[in-house]
Amino acid sequence: MSGPRMAVVTTAHPWGDARVFERELATCLAWGVEVHVFVPLSRPLLRQGWSADPLLTVHPLPMPRGRRGRLRLALGAVWRVLAQGPWALVHFHDPELIPAMALLGLLKPGTYTLCDVHEDLALQVASKGYLPPWLRQPTARMTELMLRTARELFSGFAPATEAIARHWPPDRTRVVHNYPKAVFAREGPPRPPDPDRVLYVGGLSRGRGILAALEAVRAARAVRPLRLELVGWVMEPEVGEAIGAAVAEGWCLHVPWLAPEALAAHAAGAGIGLVTLLPLPNYLESLPTKLFEYMAMGVPVLASDFPLWRELVEASGAGRVTAPEPGALAEALLRMSSDPAGLLRHAERGRRAYRERYRWEVESRNLRWHLQQAHVLPRSHPCESSS
Repeated sequence: MSGPRMAVVTTAHPWGDARVFERELATCLAWGVEVHVFVPLSRPLLRQGWSADPLLTVHPLPMPRGRRGRLRLALGAVWRVLAQGPWALVHFHDPELIPAMALLGLLKPGTYTLCDVHEDLALQVASKGYLPPWLRQPTARMTELMLRTARELFSGFAPATEAIARHWPPDRTRVVHNYPKAVFAREGPPRPPDPDRVLYVGGLSRGRGILAALEAVRAARAVRPLRLELVGWVMEPEVGEAIGAAVAEGWCLHVPWLAPEALAAHAAGAGIGLVTLLPLPNYLESLPTKLFEYMAMGVPVLASDFPLWRELVEASGAGRVTAPEPGALAEALLRMSSDPAGLLRHAERGRRAYRERYRWEVESRNLRWHLQQAHVLPRSHPCESSS
């Protein structure tokens, strides 16, 4: 193979992560770019199809143990990346990698270093439950100091939202929203939503409202035979125990992971899709991927009542919002499930909003801008979107 090469580096995201692999990496392969990915792997690759692309080379990293292990892995990964170079572009995804990628930039000053910013990092650190309260603000301030250094050293930034983009240099920043690919959009009219099927897609943790959702569905089942379907990895032991109890009771199904095509088929006909993140500082202005995936799949949305989400959900007509606490969630679930015609309207309006605005095939042009800046793609590249 010849031509500019790019590296994708992550030490925290599993193989198959929607943003890192299913959207951004797959898009670069569709554009004909030679991509080398450095990712922790403990099992065979989950994703077939594009993961066998001859343009793709996977460099497995050891699986880190705990947060300190992730920091050590991040520092070690830079030497592996350097050994396989040179690179026209290095695209990295984790805050732990910032010091290591800064070192790479200093050692290889001609490399375009692209920092993919998934969340507001200072707010994210301040919200970490494992940090003692007295340590959170000092740690957040140290994080902000590190980010100031990053602004000076890195070539480009790909934040996930406009709120995050405010922290980065405008001339080197393009927002790359987490909008889903067309594979989530099924042809023809959506299957009428089953009012008793409740769906949640994404990481399963307390902060994402899973314990509240389980309690809410259990309470609502006193009135309606709701069933909860969870698709995502368990991130905390206590959440895994609560899910296990619900599965044992017979009203909850848990699947750790589904490829996008399988997820779209599985979700078809679900009555309500939950977006139940708790009001932690780093979530309030985030844009969860699952919200747009539900729209694309024709699943009515029930989301946490954050100002940004309320505006988006109400403007699109894709569903409703409520406080992410068990009583309010249970009440909203019962109200929505008792109105099948309303669910169908939400499904149709959500799909329309996805087609008109919230598609990765349109959003990917902002990722391509960075590849053009790095001369990985020519500025006159004819591709307008990924496939």
